[in-house]
Order: sequence, then structure tokens, then C-alpha cells
Amino acid sequence: MARRQVIELACDRCGRVETQPLKGDGKDERPRYELEVSFHGQEVKYEDLCRRCRSACENYFKNMTKQPEPEEEPNVEAAKEEESPTKRFLGMGKKAG
Repeated sequence: MARRQVIELACDRCGRVETQPLKGDGKDERPRYELEVSFHGQEVKYEDLCRRCRSACENYFKNMTKQPEPEEEPNVEAAKEEESPTKRFLGMGKKAG
């Protein structure tokens, strides 16, 4: 039978209790706080976050810092087809006349 070590934690943000995989060799290598926020003199610190709250906080952070998402390269072939004067409505045939 396979075994794995997990840690049970109660989320400081929502109170949910869940188990998460224990990383490393059993030693607690995580930083003291998962999330520390200071804004206009108010501080909030969370030691433990569940998966859902961690994901939400990551998204809040990305939105606050306006981290750019990687831009996709324009599709050159699609641009050429749009510019083609020989196509008609629904891409059927050449222009009449």
C-alpha cells in the first residue's frame, strides 16, 4: 500500500480545513506567512491558506500589480485571407464584374 505524508491545516482566511501534500523531507520549509499585506497602515497576515484562497489571492495580486499576460503572435495567414479582395460573402468565389 502506498503512503504519502500530508499536513492538515485550517485556512486563516475562510476557516476551511483541508489536507495538503507535505513538501520536502518533513521539515517545515515554508515562510512564516503565506500572505502579508500592508496598505495605508493596515496589515493582514495569513499563515495558512487553503487551495481556493491561495488561488484567489494570487489572482488579486496579479490584478493589483497589472502583470501583463504574454501576447500572442498575430496569425499572418489569417490576416492575408482577410485582406484578399477576391473573396466574397462567406468566402464564396470571386467578385462579379
